[in-house]
Amino acid sequence: MDFLNALGLTGDCPTDHIPTTLAGSSKPVVTRIVAYPDAYLIADKLCRLERYCASPLRLEARPVGGSGLSLALHPVSSPADLETRCAILHGLLLRAGFDGVSSSGAGLTWRQAPEPVGLDTGGSPRLSDHLLRLIAADPARAWRLQEAAAELGVSSRSLQRYLLAEGSTFSTALRQARTKSAASLLRTSRISLAEIGFCCGYADQAHFQREFRAVSGATPRHFRAGEGQLQKPARA
Repeated sequence: MDFLNALGLTGDCPTDHIPTTLAGSSKPVVTRIVAYPDAYLIADKLCRLERYCASPLRLEARPVGGSGLSLALHPVSSPADLETRCAILHGLLLRAGFDGVSSSGAGLTWRQAPEPVGLDTGGSPRLSDHLLRLIAADPARAWRLQEAAAELGVSSRSLQRYLLAEGSTFSTALRQARTKSAASLLRTSRISLAEIGFCCGYADQAHFQREFRAVSGATPRHFRAGEGQLQKPARA
């Protein structure tokens, strides 16, 4: 999968047109990257997309105050490459609802960030169900136990204890949420398998193929064709 193409861009797209193009984009990769309106997380997902697409460049973003990012590329490349990444992030922040975004060759600032939408728990008393909904709301994010616990308002140790008491673990919930999200895209969309793998948080296509087959008994391609089914998690 090509990095620019995954974002709905082309190599000959003028840099000053990129923010406007992304601000109005409905590409699945774009919508998953901006699912949670946090500038640093959006930059981190963009870096994950570079790795997923085997891009030779790696973006580094550092927070500057409460409303800015300082950007760098590794290995050091031409100023035009950094300018392109800056324009991409500019457009992604606009798409996420940030107000007053401005960019330079090596950084971004904004006046106001949107408030995150509250988690819909579905009324379930089970913390494992809350975790599944949390991950499903932003499956492309590189979820870690500590981050999920903070979002749910509990300590990491408490989250682990609750999950064990409910017959689950963090890694199990992560796998279930990602597989369910991938299955939905396979059955309801015609986007490429590579795009689905990134949108659902897998490290690469091989990881997507291996993990999905372990749960469904079929490769993503065969599942899309109607073979295999997801196993329902056991309830404690």
